[in-house]
Amino acid sequence: MNTPTTGYYSLIQYCPDRMRLEAANIGVLLFCPERNYLQARLAPTNRRIDRFFGAEAGDLKQINAMKKILEHRLKAESQVIQDVGGLQRFAELLANEIVITEPRAMLVEEPGVELAQLYEQLVGQFIRQEPAPERVLLEKLRLHLETPRLKVLLKRDVVVKVPVFGNELKFPYAYQNGRLNLVEAHEFNQHREQDIIRDVLTKAAQGNLIYKHPDRETGERQLVVVAAFGRAAETHRQQVETVLRDHHVHFVPDSAIEDLERQIAETAH
Repeated sequence: MNTPTTGYYSLIQYCPDRMRLEAANIGVLLFCPERNYLQARLAPTNRRIDRFFGAEAGDLKQINAMKKILEHRLKAESQVIQDVGGLQRFAELLANEIVITEPRAMLVEEPGVELAQLYEQLVGQFIRQEPAPERVLLEKLRLHLETPRLKVLLKRDVVVKVPVFGNELKFPYAYQNGRLNLVEAHEFNQHREQDIIRDVLTKAAQGNLIYKHPDRETGERQLVVVAAFGRAAETHRQQVETVLRDHHVHFVPDSAIEDLERQIAETAH
């Protein structure tokens, strides 16, 4: 066991407007002068920033660039910063929306282990506690569909085997109106265009196979995708809708869930 030494930790925060002092924790830094240790751990995604600030978050790609710049600068300065005063001066020179808070002293035995613990305690657990986007969308769908009028028309937790591929998918809702409509909630929240394309093509292929291969027991079927879009994916909404519709997938934007509710009430049996 190493002899405990004094270390200093700081939160790394994203603060788009320093006048308002509103910030989202995106990482943590640990500095141990006697061990010549200066390391930071940053959140791998910007989902917390997006959820915290919404439209005021700024360009998420630019935020990724700022995080990488900070990592490179810390690596370069790790041999130069000798004391907590040097760390404070480094933090004061940051000129973008990423902020390093005032260092706080702590006893440190294993810097790498304690950096991981600090990240988990101050950043990681809060990221995990935030509702996953599809859970939020599914709850919105539940509020509209699980009503006394619709409950008798809906099937719950329907498991379907995808033709050709053979994998199973579970759908929270399904209703029959001459065709078994399999309803799912899906959020396109990727940041890279190629990831959005990959996601929508997978969904389109599944829907096309389900549509073209009737089931022996339930007959003809169709995939109904209730879709929401993350900040970066929003610009691809029209392309996503076109691809899904071209592959016989019924596309329902999250803003039109009430229309789906009315359709089920009027046509389901």
